[in-house]
Amino acid sequence: MRRYAVFCGSYNLMIGGAKDLLESFETLEKAKEKVEQIPKENSFANWVQIFDKETEEVTVYTIVDGKLKERKDE
Repeated sequence: MRRYAVFCGSYNLMIGGAKDLLESFETLEKAKEKVEQIPKENSFANWVQIFDKETEEVTVYTIVDGKLKERKDE
């Protein structure tokens, strides 16, 4: 099973959804490699998410000045 799904979008609101799915990966490491490439490949992207299908946990990143910043919700 490809456990980790990577989503990416260009809207400021982190709505997410099936249309924002880029790809799924078997390991978290491979998903993170893809996430690190997104700011270099897509200048319109504002946010990225890694969704763990097994635990249903989401890691959210915003892209600021071409760099990833993990978003911490409190």
